[in-house]
Amino acid sequence: MTKEFNPHTISLIAGLGNPGDEYHDTLHNAGRLIVESILKTHPRSAPKKSFECTKIGQYTFVLPSTFMNDSGKAIHDALTYFKLPYDSLLVIHDDTDLPIGATKLQFGRGDAGHNGIKSIVNTLGTKEFWRFRVGIRKAEHEGKKREKAASFVLSSIKKKEKNIIESEAEIVKKILFF
Repeated sequence: MTKEFNPHTISLIAGLGNPGDEYHDTLHNAGRLIVESILKTHPRSAPKKSFECTKIGQYTFVLPSTFMNDSGKAIHDALTYFKLPYDSLLVIHDDTDLPIGATKLQFGRGDAGHNGIKSIVNTLGTKEFWRFRVGIRKAEHEGKKREKAASFVLSSIKKKEKNIIESEAEIVKKILFF
């Protein structure tokens, strides 16, 4: 049985990525880029210990200040700070299994080798949260032998790819009725 998405049950939306200018425009920061795109016209609050956040209506948007592989700490800190249940969480993150331009919304799935999701699952002790998976597999990789994700997730995003990824912010807004 699959759980049906209800935007009224979502309170915390986190965009995963790595902090720092050297990582900003990399494929691994797709989740962070989408949240930044949504927040570009909204003032940011003062940073908390492991995340910065912005509240818009019922939603609190979070950008972890931890590195991807330690995302669980920031997500746990944010859920604890705002006293929210795990199933009110929507994590937006890159996914090497999906081509650029593709997205998937899923609940309660495993980490599929994504270290940021693995950190969140291990820290929270559950996979019972929503994920908005953002495709980052480039066209030149389609149909070829799978390469290790680490070999391309930290590569720079081309302008066209960045525009596609940032446009997925509109999909997030639609699913949230935002």
